[in-house]
Amino acid sequence: MKKKFRISLLISILFILSYCAKPEVVNIVMPKDEKLNCEELKNEFLETRRFKKEAEKVKEVNTGGNMTRTIIFWPALVKTLHNADVAIKAADDRGYHIINIMKNKKCKDADRLFEKITKTSIPVNISAEIKRLHKLYKKGALTEEEFEQAKKKVLSQ
Repeated sequence: MKKKFRISLLISILFILSYCAKPEVVNIVMPKDEKLNCEELKNEFLETRRFKKEAEKVKEVNTGGNMTRTIIFWPALVKTLHNADVAIKAADDRGYHIINIMKNKKCKDADRLFEKITKTSIPVNISAEIKRLHKLYKKGALTEEEFEQAKKKVLSQ
């Protein structure tokens, strides 16, 4: 009897953890990306900003959901905050990916959107943000000039 109770308790805890409010994590690269025109790419970029804002909202401490998670079951809060960080990073990486395609297609809004993404990226840790930008540069998502420009912005914050 005790064994069944423990198993059902463990399953309930795992269910609660997995059912927590999770921001949606976007896929960085989609198969159709290269086929999109400039306007569709711009819309995709704006969609990544919406996902990022939703994930940032989840991280706000004073929300009812997060306060409830803290009081009732704090591991759920930890999982939610971790998922929010993953979603924010994925949204930014997808944004850079979309901008890179826009630049390759010579879309007129690419530079303005690149500025927008570098302005809204608030680094939690300067070193980590520079490493992330360097990875994007090494993958080819950023040119050397864009990498240097973004790095200067991070260092000036």
